[in-house]
Amino acid sequence: MKLVTKIGQLLGIAACAVLMQGCKIDTLIGGTVVNGAPNLNTTLPWSEASAFTPDGRFYIVGGDKPFTYGANGVIVNGVSSIYEVKKVNGKYTNVAIVNGNVGGKTCYFGSLAAAGYVLYATCTDVSQLMPASVLYRVDTRKAANDPTRVATAPLITPAFQPNGMAIDRNGDLYIPNSAAFVATMLYGVPNVPAIVKVKITDPAAFRITETGWLPALFGGFAPNGVAIAGNQLYMPSLNVIFRIPILPGGSAGAPAIVYQTAKTNLFDNVTLLSGNLIAVPEITNPNQDMVQIVYPGTPRPTGLTNQITLLDPATGTKLGAATFPSYALPSSVTVTQGTLFPKNAAIVTDAIGSGGLYLLQQ
Repeated sequence: MKLVTKIGQLLGIAACAVLMQGCKIDTLIGGTVVNGAPNLNTTLPWSEASAFTPDGRFYIVGGDKPFTYGANGVIVNGVSSIYEVKKVNGKYTNVAIVNGNVGGKTCYFGSLAAAGYVLYATCTDVSQLMPASVLYRVDTRKAANDPTRVATAPLITPAFQPNGMAIDRNGDLYIPNSAAFVATMLYGVPNVPAIVKVKITDPAAFRITETGWLPALFGGFAPNGVAIAGNQLYMPSLNVIFRIPILPGGSAGAPAIVYQTAKTNLFDNVTLLSGNLIAVPEITNPNQDMVQIVYPGTPRPTGLTNQITLLDPATGTKLGAATFPSYALPSSVTVTQGTLFPKNAAIVTDAIGSGGLYLLQQ
């Protein structure tokens, strides 16, 4: 297919990235830095993942204080929540609908996905070396005071730090494990999965089963985000994007590399666009020590990358990129739906940069 024909089938976000004419980036909710200046009044110091429900309502996960980094990794000093994003008097705002809790401790909401009007999210106590996680289910059609609106189930897979989520046509959840490399290679924890498959066995009581769907050693070094198209699953892991077939019986096929970027860079949550293209955040890896462990001798980066990269997974070709301001480090991309935002655009979150919420359009 000629490039000009393919461009005609893309969303506005993809077109601006392909044409390299520069995408318009607007701040919807300010982060800790806006236009290079500190913002002390932010309501969203970090934002991780997002999802629309069929009625056009929009939800994100994030937190009310920036991350701090302790000896065991990320420590969340604040409350992490599932937020609904609303427009009030012409301005966008984030309203907490669920605050994260694992065993009485605050936790980090690292993933969010919607199946119709139902939201699924994971929350992890990342202050622990071997973190405990919980799966949340939120039925957005039910009233806020309905005790059945929110349900939780513990996730019991060892050394499991969820980061991203996709739902297949059967309603099963595929959750990547960003701690797979650390647990397997540094601490010797056996049988750690790169992706955990969660099946809801009792919807009324919200009981689940977990299966190590993809072994850690087959899933790269740090799985981070996931998307499903038909019977193909796409998963970023450090600087590599894998394509993994979902076999007829539901098991994982052999992973194949779709695309690799610089070893010093890091991909985050992948999104599938119309035309079977991929949009994925790409930033300079903030943990260059891990880069040296995985790729010994790699030269340190001489510049910083912070962009949405557009790929053709069928050919493994990079089609373009939309560059963000230096203070923003994009972490997920969600195509707009409904009337809350402009059509043919994308909402971009920022988990480890300045936070906030951004609109990307042509």
